[in-house]
Amino acid sequence: MNRRVPEGGQYRHELKYIVDDARLQVIERKLLCVMQPDSHADANGEYLIRSVYFDDYRRSCFYENEDGVDPRAKFRLRCYNYSDGRISLEKKRKNRGMTGKDSCLVDRETCESMLAGRSIRHLLGKHPLLDEWILKSETQLLRPVMLGEYVRKPFVYRLGNVRITFDRNISASYQVRRMFDREISRVAVLPTGYHILEVKYDNFLPDIIYRLIDDGHLQQTTFSKFYLGCNAMGGKVHELS
Repeated sequence: MNRRVPEGGQYRHELKYIVDDARLQVIERKLLCVMQPDSHADANGEYLIRSVYFDDYRRSCFYENEDGVDPRAKFRLRCYNYSDGRISLEKKRKNRGMTGKDSCLVDRETCESMLAGRSIRHLLGKHPLLDEWILKSETQLLRPVMLGEYVRKPFVYRLGNVRITFDRNISASYQVRRMFDREISRVAVLPTGYHILEVKYDNFLPDIIYRLIDDGHLQQTTFSKFYLGCNAMGGKVHELS
């Protein structure tokens, strides 16, 4: 399963599947025979992720995902377990069917300014990714449009730098400024009992891992959680103003 890696930074293969509860449980039992839980997870092997996604006034990221535009990129802010202890600004890149990610840490004050649409021009020169975000926010009216939430159970395998994640209870909200609040209005992104399984690896996926997850019935999807979340909200996103 080798492909030429695109130029311009580290890229990885990323496969996404929509999986029901029963099949996910079977796959998990198999994976535990050869893979290890991620060391950053809690006692149950999980952690909660919240991501606030940005788009411009033309909704370019949404329509590029819908149309399968390649290459494409989008920005998001991410935190874990409702905590502001680690907040990252990330740029997710898609190129030739592979994905790359650039990131930098931001503090709570900067995060809240970005979510409120306030200028952070005073941070120019602090980090190249922040510089790029500031430029796009000023020239393309980049604003937060959707908050996504899910519980992730990750597994790792050293050969091929493989990472498999089970993303359960995926939901979306237009209340982007409440990123750290536990109770917000949300809508489910997938039908009850369905989740997303992601497979990420560098240059190759070991046969043993492929055989464990592929039972011939996996439903692959090319759409992102951002796109699925916006669709689930029926177009009700945070206003770009």
